[in-house]
Amino acid sequence: MDSVTAINTVRDSLRTNLQDPYVLAGSTARPGNFWIFSDEPTAIGKFPIIQLKKLDNPTKILDIGYEYTEHERCFINIWFSSKNGFKVTIAGVEYSNAQLVEYYLGLIKRTLKAKAAVLHTAGAIGYHHMNTSPVEYDDATQIYYGVVTCQVEYFVN
Repeated sequence: MDSVTAINTVRDSLRTNLQDPYVLAGSTARPGNFWIFSDEPTAIGKFPIIQLKKLDNPTKILDIGYEYTEHERCFINIWFSSKNGFKVTIAGVEYSNAQLVEYYLGLIKRTLKAKAAVLHTAGAIGYHHMNTSPVEYDDATQIYYGVVTCQVEYFVN
């Protein structure tokens, strides 16, 4: 595994297991590749979206010699962004703006934690969420956003 594969493994888990906010707003679901993106340039379509960005990738050497094994950790920021005024209803409760971002940051953490065994089987031997940012608002773009920072661990031979 490498950092690109680690990020894409987390991205694919979210694409498979996270419900599109459009469905919760009463519309048709978008395919995951239309609203959940990994660490590449994105021609953003319609919000809300999720964007995964690599933060850091430290390595620890586990052996000596030229054929050593490395224990790597890939830190990933998982951004959730939504346009001002987008609303969803979940179990009779309406969420919009900062509350929607906060709800989805928690949902991202719960979803990935619940799928940690699947991530492990795919080679991401350790998943841990580490931090959730406060929700911010950008007046110029009218976008609410927040981030979950997580760590994925794997071995490289």
